[in-house]
Amino acid sequence: MTDSLTYRDAEEDHSALLRTIEGEVIPRLILAHRTVAEGNRCDDLSSPLRPGSTEVFELLRIVLRGSVVEALAYLRGLQALGMSTETIYLELLAPVARHFGARWEAETSDFVEVAVGLKKLQDLAHQLSEANKESQAPTKVGRRALFVALPKEQHVFGAQLVGEFLRRAGWDVWDAPGANEPDILSLVGREWFAVVGVSISTASHLPSLGALIRKVRRSSINRNVRVMVGGLPFAGHPERVTKVGADATAIDGEDAVEQAEQLLGLLGRRN
Repeated sequence: MTDSLTYRDAEEDHSALLRTIEGEVIPRLILAHRTVAEGNRCDDLSSPLRPGSTEVFELLRIVLRGSVVEALAYLRGLQALGMSTETIYLELLAPVARHFGARWEAETSDFVEVAVGLKKLQDLAHQLSEANKESQAPTKVGRRALFVALPKEQHVFGAQLVGEFLRRAGWDVWDAPGANEPDILSLVGREWFAVVGVSISTASHLPSLGALIRKVRRSSINRNVRVMVGGLPFAGHPERVTKVGADATAIDGEDAVEQAEQLLGLLGRRN
């Protein structure tokens, strides 16, 4: 498992993941709670209890070695002592996300460990946000999806936006922006996914996409994994879906939910 991760082009992959953590993961952690903070002005940074490095490293330890349940219990304990949810977002979750970036840069954590850690932070963010609880359907059994952009793609937001639609529909969604090919194959070989979604931005990447899909199917621990593709090259060209070896494409986030549910139905019948 570790050997497969040594094939990364270190500088490009490190910078891609760090840009994602600083530019997308951390803002998402903050913005996911912003509606709650705006609706509850007493829940702000004036909280008398503020975390220090001890609390940050304790949460990092739990996220690395423990479960989301254990981490949530730790955060609930801090809330009970008077720490606001906004403070937890800005001064605990965000710094822990940055620590994952630093661990990746120093190569003390591999891609899978970082991806699992960021997924736990996203789960904590969702569970802490009452507004998100009200708008998001409960996660349904068997609905687990991984969304990535084709390695070296510069535009990863589309895949993440589709992931948000599925998350609201009750899917357990993993985002892996900035992942290279060995990282993606390592992740699907370790974690079970019903659907893997891959996005591209240009038709010149279709051959690379087809090659990646074949490798995903071979590497996945779900032998019947379904693959969804997206991006401008598929708009008006449905024949390209089968050409690259995928099962479906979607025109937008809502369509992606419908397509994923249909793919899950096919998976259930096959199993």
